[in-house]
Amino acid sequence: MYELIVLSLLMRQPTTGYLMAQIINDIIGPFAKASNGRIYPLLAALEKDKHITEQRVPAAQRSGRQATTYAITDRGSLRFRELMLDTKSSPREYRELFSYKVTAFDLLAPEERTMLVEHYAEFCKAHIAHIAREGEELARNAEQYAIDAPQRVLFASTFGHLESLWQNELAWCDRLRDELRALEASGGRKSMRRRGTRASE
Repeated sequence: MYELIVLSLLMRQPTTGYLMAQIINDIIGPFAKASNGRIYPLLAALEKDKHITEQRVPAAQRSGRQATTYAITDRGSLRFRELMLDTKSSPREYRELFSYKVTAFDLLAPEERTMLVEHYAEFCKAHIAHIAREGEELARNAEQYAIDAPQRVLFASTFGHLESLWQNELAWCDRLRDELRALEASGGRKSMRRRGTRASE
């Protein structure tokens, strides 16, 4: 997920590592934090793969020091699109990952946005169906599983809570479809090649 966040930020404009770390921590907070020991090796790896390039620019005159910023390359923009359209990796983190992808939908074509929303809707439906099946199986086999009446109540509460979470995600997909249609109607498609500043590879 960190790689996608970094590339999506750089799709918009060159950015310092410090600012990227701040934004990542805002996204994954309030308890999780991404250390410099994780962010800067990622930036180094992206630079090694020619997805980004490092630029040194003069800092404020009062400091007399240079600041290091990073810019995305054409190769990096292709990697960004690959990560955005990937629907198979990180299934355990997909709910959180999809939430972040939505914030970068303006960098995709309308048909790509639609594909991601439809896939996520099916992902939500699969979870809802799974929870329903598990609840039914638990009810049928409660005695075999040595689950007494009080524990059944707790299981039912948990399953009900999980189902409501996925139902809310599914309802969000409906709202996203409406919002994306409105975005397209207002000319909201952005060309990836016209966003931000590309660095030469």
